[in-house]
Amino acid sequence: MIIRISQNRSLNNKRTRAIISLLGLIHFAQWRRIVSVVLIGAVCIPPSWAETVDDESVRLYRTRAEKREAGLHRQVTPWLSLSGLVELEWNKDRFSVARNADVIRKDDHAMTLQLGLIATPLEFATAELILEYDTDTDRVKTEEFIIGVESDPWELVAGKQYLPFGEYFSYFVTGPIIEFGETRDTAATLTYDFSDRLDLSVSAYQGAAGESGRNNRGLDWTFAIEAWPRPNLALGLSYLTDLADADSRLLAENDNRFIRKVPGVSGYVLWIDNHFELTFEALGATQSFVELEADRDQPWGWNLELGLFPHQRFDLALRIEGSRELEDEPHLQYGAAVTVLLHRYVTLTLEYLHGRYDDDLATDDDDNPLEDVNRFGAQLSVAF
Repeated sequence: MIIRISQNRSLNNKRTRAIISLLGLIHFAQWRRIVSVVLIGAVCIPPSWAETVDDESVRLYRTRAEKREAGLHRQVTPWLSLSGLVELEWNKDRFSVARNADVIRKDDHAMTLQLGLIATPLEFATAELILEYDTDTDRVKTEEFIIGVESDPWELVAGKQYLPFGEYFSYFVTGPIIEFGETRDTAATLTYDFSDRLDLSVSAYQGAAGESGRNNRGLDWTFAIEAWPRPNLALGLSYLTDLADADSRLLAENDNRFIRKVPGVSGYVLWIDNHFELTFEALGATQSFVELEADRDQPWGWNLELGLFPHQRFDLALRIEGSRELEDEPHLQYGAAVTVLLHRYVTLTLEYLHGRYDDDLATDDDDNPLEDVNRFGAQLSVAF
């Protein structure tokens, strides 16, 4: 998680060159990754800036869209801004195997670097490029590249983007189970805004999954509606014509080929108060996948989170989530996360989750069913 800062900072050329030079260090040993985080923070955060927190300028991100906008958005030119986000993540999982005393241990650590460029050459036009480097894959990828034009109340966005299907609210290091529906593709999205109280979005794209026996994949689409009946209450509903297009690739073992399309549907409720935030979201398939086994052919998931904000430097989040017919995911999982603001642009998140498996949907390498899992996670985030 990370803080969002006001976008009126000027860019120092020397600091920019220092940030770029750090990219070459990221793929080295773990201790160098940690040093990289510290150096980036030191380069990008002038000591003269106050340590006090401004409630109007600092906020943790909770969705993919907010993460994309994280960073300080320093102005390179009057029409071009640069932002960055570094995240150092550590996870330790302990799985219990049913019918025996075996314990499977899984440790993982990774560093990701996100760089964002936003260009506004015209008052009504915007171009945005999000690059991401991940030490797990050791490569740079284009997370998003979109061009948008706006004429109130219409907005058209085209390019590589996350489709408006689900929101995936969370303050945890580990993403919610419902992220199996998250979908990114090259698409055109048209949005209509009804007086800031209701948004309608329609996207057209060519998905990753295709019909068996045909070479072309055809055209798919999404539809989403978001409403704010009250200033502190938001509701959302979205529809995807083919859930096999999601990044989780539910039909990967079938070469992403289907006999029939299986649509997905998602909905959420968001309730905001000065001292807490409550979200509930559910997502799943509207009918069964013919290609999958009967006990996992219509996956569903849900996530309930409560965020508590007792102090401007300290946040607490509680989660309970579950799934049905979703392979390799817990039937029920719950836990807590604590986020501490170490510096104006540096946060540390610690989490613990306990999950229980059911119906033999998750197994070890010897096909023994898993019983439960204990997850420990930490994430250090730096915005620049």
